[in-house]
Amino acid sequence: MNWYYALGDQRQGPIPDSELDALIAAGTINEDTLVWREGMADWTALRIARPPGQGAPAPGPGQEAPAGWIRCTATGRYFPPEEIVYLDGKPYSAAAKAAVLQGVMQGGSLPDQGDLDRGGPPWEKREQLGIPKAAWETIKAVLFNPFETFDNMKRTGGLDSPLLYMIITGSIGMISGMIWNWLGQMMFRSFVTNPQGSAFAFQTAVGGGMILVFLVVAPIICAIRAFVGAGILHLSLMICGGARQPFETTFRSYCYCGGSVAALQILPFQLIPVVGPIIAAFLVGIWEIVANCIGFARSHEIGMGRAVLAVLLPTIVCCTIFILILVSVFGAVAASQGIHH
Repeated sequence: MNWYYALGDQRQGPIPDSELDALIAAGTINEDTLVWREGMADWTALRIARPPGQGAPAPGPGQEAPAGWIRCTATGRYFPPEEIVYLDGKPYSAAAKAAVLQGVMQGGSLPDQGDLDRGGPPWEKREQLGIPKAAWETIKAVLFNPFETFDNMKRTGGLDSPLLYMIITGSIGMISGMIWNWLGQMMFRSFVTNPQGSAFAFQTAVGGGMILVFLVVAPIICAIRAFVGAGILHLSLMICGGARQPFETTFRSYCYCGGSVAALQILPFQLIPVVGPIIAAFLVGIWEIVANCIGFARSHEIGMGRAVLAVLLPTIVCCTIFILILVSVFGAVAASQGIHH
């Protein structure tokens, strides 16, 4: 946005916002200076054309911030010292103070740069939407619109909200998958193997008992998976040079990906004879890899190639170790056979 300003009887400009702010900081112009830009009907005092509290954008290449102005931690814009307040030792603009304090009350931590513009996914608004609707909208957003979803995901705000999402949706998906698998096996046995009454009843009871056990165990498994999985992938991001944000950001992205993809198990793929479980495992696995790649690329603001490498690195390492073990075992067996001969 380019501005013109009146200095004496002369019209000056055009200049960008950064230069306008530098003139204000230097005292060359003030709030009563007449300014104009494209779209304005007439020349207007600066305090009306651009009310205080908006700040100056971060300087571009070769530019400098206005002298003496301070960068707001939340918005990344620069403000004069009188418009800055300090929270936990960090500078925030007075205009952003209300939103910052609201974020602290909701998430327990101060937001970083740009996080005031990040309010998603819908699960973060579950108090207004209600848990069922917030969960459903988040599942749809992650699965079908991941780029926009993770562009808008809050990178800070605590671990409790994404962990709760992972536990609820992950448990529902896991238990649903077990139920469909159990029903599929019962149908297959009844049509193909024609089991006797007592054996069939025993197998049915065992399957039903396992489902009841998983009602208790599934939330614990989901919670453990959230911390272990996010920890491994954050380490992988660090190795690949992609950890531009703290572990909290990785954890939030991982939980929203994992919980949303796990919900796919609600679909009854396991009822398809023989290939149903394979289809379900393939669909969930591939979709989770894709969602994690997009989530990390957008939340850590790194290239897609680096994100893909970080997501696949643990699998590559595990496969490499497995191959080395196999080679060692076969080598040992071959050597022992050679000695005997």
